[in-house]
Amino acid sequence: MILDKMRDRIGAFEGKIAICYIDIKSKSCYTAGNCDVFPASGIVKLLILIEAFKRLNEGEMKKDDTYTLRPDDYPKIREKSFSALEHIHVGAQVTVEDLYKLNVIVSDNMAFNILLKLFGKDAVNDTLNELGLKKTRINRAINDFEAMRRGIQNFVSVQEMASLLLRMYEGQIISHSASKEMLDIVCEHQKPSPLTYNFLESMRIAHQSGYDDNEIHDMGIVFCENPFILCMASSAPNTKNAESVMRDITKMCYQNSNQR
Repeated sequence: MILDKMRDRIGAFEGKIAICYIDIKSKSCYTAGNCDVFPASGIVKLLILIEAFKRLNEGEMKKDDTYTLRPDDYPKIREKSFSALEHIHVGAQVTVEDLYKLNVIVSDNMAFNILLKLFGKDAVNDTLNELGLKKTRINRAINDFEAMRRGIQNFVSVQEMASLLLRMYEGQIISHSASKEMLDIVCEHQKPSPLTYNFLESMRIAHQSGYDDNEIHDMGIVFCENPFILCMASSAPNTKNAESVMRDITKMCYQNSNQR
């Protein structure tokens, strides 16, 4: 049984960990671990992408609407990251499409923060409610250190995200065409991660990862012969061990979905 294998591999994991695996062909869902809700880290990038496509679908904005980069958009504390926008000069114009693509593809924190400012966190959370996500929430911008000092955090439910990805796979998020386009964008996510580790670059994988101090999250869809959804999150002092567990469980899930 795949569930027994996952539990055996997790073992006496030092920290919090959650795994939610859905075999799409059979619709079988398996969950393992000792937690469900985690600090959201980079997974918020997928949530803001959904809000952007909702606005596009409702005609509130267009892909080619432009935004002019302002001094207060740039991070106050420079950190090594995959971001691109912070290296572009103040006053440069980018489109809405530029923002939501960079937000996912290079996990651009500045792009996320601009989109969150444009949409408002309350509106984003209203959308999450409409989608049936009760535990997953965006409460602050990324690297909003003042909010962080006050204990304000973004949260993600691993099981809610697995359900969301299944609905996106089935064309049920915003619209069929929007779901397909969002998955195409998420397939371009460039960060290496546990979910991609066991596969060749030619394998189509739509995923969003998140890395913070003691946090590793990776959630997505592997479009192999028999596709599967795998959402994984951990909060642990030994992130290398967490990553190793996630790599092994990814391989187990692939073998389980494709052994027939």
